Amino acid sequence: MAGRSTVSMQNIADELGISKVTVSKAINGKDGVGEALKEKILQTAAARGYVLPDYGQRKARTVGIIMSERFNSGGRDRFYMGMYDTIIHELRMRAYSSAMITPNRESLEQDAEMIEKPGVFDGLIFLGILDRAVRERIDRVALPKVYVDLYDATYHSDSVVTENIYSAYEMTKYLIRNGHREIGFVGSLGVTTSINDRYLGYVRALLEKGLPRQEMWIIPDRDREGGAVELQLPEKLPTAFMCNCDETAFRLIKALKLRNLSVPKDVSVAGFDNDIYARLCEPGLTTVAVDMEEIGRVAVARIVRCMESPGERDGEVYRIPGKLVFRDSVQELRGE
Repeated sequence: MAGRSTVSMQNIADELGISKVTVSKAINGKDGVGEALKEKILQTAAARGYVLPDYGQRKARTVGIIMSERFNSGGRDRFYMGMYDTIIHELRMRAYSSAMITPNRESLEQDAEMIEKPGVFDGLIFLGILDRAVRERIDRVALPKVYVDLYDATYHSDSVVTENIYSAYEMTKYLIRNGHREIGFVGSLGVTTSINDRYLGYVRALLEKGLPRQEMWIIPDRDREGGAVELQLPEKLPTAFMCNCDETAFRLIKALKLRNLSVPKDVSVAGFDNDIYARLCEPGLTTVAVDMEEIGRVAVARIVRCMESPGERDGEVYRIPGKLVFRDSVQELRGE
């Protein structure tokens, strides 16, 4: 109860310029507070360390977080584990419990039966790409759902994603402003919606400037199941690459160095995510920062809304803007 002893409802009310009664209603799940103000009160309370109680007469609820089992170790998994941490933090601030489920083809039916068992879960959050069979089976579970970093193909549930198209478009435009006219893309098309959207942003920027899109510079980085594959670089390289994620950019820089090429002197490289790989790169990676905290906040707000107000309209897509982060992996071409 330490949070309550240091931060009171009155403190929150004073900060927001509202009454203590309004704060109490919002925190305890009572009627009489608009949804936007309620979210602002809860967000402020969580940020100030106020331990949120159970919502009045509402029983404690549990949210299942459905992830691929490969997100638990190494590689790109670190990105999703960071996002998972933000989600469970938001749930805890609202006095919700959570459990991670990592179904695979072998455990699918057993996991699905457990998820469907009455009273086990009140809602589900899907986090990241899943095996197709796993996703199709869990999609059929009759619980409120929110999808994070992927879209709900049925359009029945909310999805929370980074604004991939515009962010990749802005990064590609940054490469163009730095004089680059030959720009490749590294990412396996058709594997994830995120890669597809980032590719569309890249293509849009090239089209606007009338720049060519060379097939030999569209380089796959993973197989259909999401596993990393060796990057096959063509003999003739562009002056810059837009990578679909930082882990791929990290591997690309290593592959370029094996060919005795320097980044950014010989080839400039940009990534996406601003995860640990952006800081492991040498030189530091210019990238798009994903706002994990906002994604986690919106995802939890939506699953809470779905559970507390069943039957209300859902199926919305919430796109969270990214932010360009400039480091040393992109060089301005002189004389362009």
